[in-house]
Amino acid sequence: MSFFNINGKNCEALTPYFPPTTRSYRYGDGFFESMKWSNGRLLHFDHHMARIHKSAMLLKMNLTEEVKDGIILQWVESVAQQHQIANARVRCTFLRESEGFYTPENSVTTIISELLPIENSNYDWNEKGLTLGAYKEMSKNGNYTSMLKTTSSLIYVMAGIYAKENNLDECIIFNDHGRIAECISSNIFIVAGEFISTPPLSEYCIDGVMRKVVIHLAEAYGYTVLEQPLSEVSLTSADEIFITNASRGIRWIGEYKGKKYKNIVSGVLADKLNPHL
Repeated sequence: MSFFNINGKNCEALTPYFPPTTRSYRYGDGFFESMKWSNGRLLHFDHHMARIHKSAMLLKMNLTEEVKDGIILQWVESVAQQHQIANARVRCTFLRESEGFYTPENSVTTIISELLPIENSNYDWNEKGLTLGAYKEMSKNGNYTSMLKTTSSLIYVMAGIYAKENNLDECIIFNDHGRIAECISSNIFIVAGEFISTPPLSEYCIDGVMRKVVIHLAEAYGYTVLEQPLSEVSLTSADEIFITNASRGIRWIGEYKGKKYKNIVSGVLADKLNPHL
């Protein structure tokens, strides 16, 4: 069960707030940020705030000065304290609340903070490798919204349905050049020899906070990380594949199209990640 705060006020999930004319309902006009609440802290909050500022700027959505200064942290703390939540998955959704059709009359922003309680404060390591597939019915287009977590998430929904129908844990999403962009809810990394590679932002992947954290972590422990385009063929020569996001940390892939993968480097990085919480 999730608990909510809207524009600084704690509220019940079923409390009516949005009219059926809201732009988020009509047009998916907004973006969201996924975070992890761990033992009374929002992990990597500065990185998340930087991405919030960037998303709002690119989508021309107005943030108040107190939001720019990080009052969202206080709103999340308020919900956590009221409901005695120690650990949670957090989603902050930013919606343009304005009259108008496609063209809004203004760019006033409503912010919904949602906390879904979870058991562990650490990032859980998947003991069993995930089964990865390839989703090719839709592709990511080359514009700046491709690296943002917009509320217009149809490609991820359809990829998720495909994964469910085919008994897959995750799916690769490709860009319109046929190269690897990311996965449904994660950025993707491959390990080949002594190198760790991940698609650059120019390949239309989400500018993930955990992606950034893992790159810095890997480099700090002596690994060479390459941000370079990856084709599907890259996976056949890889020793390992792992995926990352802010809620789950690092998860390793056990199989892709019949090929089995190891979890040596990904396991080391996952072990290093939790002490940095």
